[in-house]
Amino acid sequence: MSSIRKRAPKASSERVRFVMQRNVGHETEPEMKLRSALHKLGLRFRKDCNLESKLKIKADIVFPKPQVCVFVDGCFWHGCPLHFKVPKTHSAWWKEKIDDNKRRDLRQTRALKRRGWKVLRLWEHEITEKRLSKISVKIKNLINA
Repeated sequence: MSSIRKRAPKASSERVRFVMQRNVGHETEPEMKLRSALHKLGLRFRKDCNLESKLKIKADIVFPKPQVCVFVDGCFWHGCPLHFKVPKTHSAWWKEKIDDNKRRDLRQTRALKRRGWKVLRLWEHEITEKRLSKISVKIKNLINA
């Protein structure tokens, strides 16, 4: 069976095509808010970088020495149980695509943990002004553990 990407259906409209082409998957608002809060705590990190050369896994926020990585998962692309809804157009393909993304996330998390990484996955909807300081302290505690 060919890869999901190769079997991607054509966009249902020019507007959909335009939106999808501009979806870059990093530098999202929740990521930037979280990085800013971590900076305010005096934490320094790398962003959007590969964790290990043998693993082709990029995390959104990486603390290399304590081996802590944070992923900010988008509700749509990672299949949030609260917010994801399968699109009406090309439903079967989208369901397969998101299910594949979820399996990849799980594989990556397991591989990183086997190599000693502390992995934190957050949903984009969790990063709110109200919860930001609690999340930042949780990350700081992971680093210092």
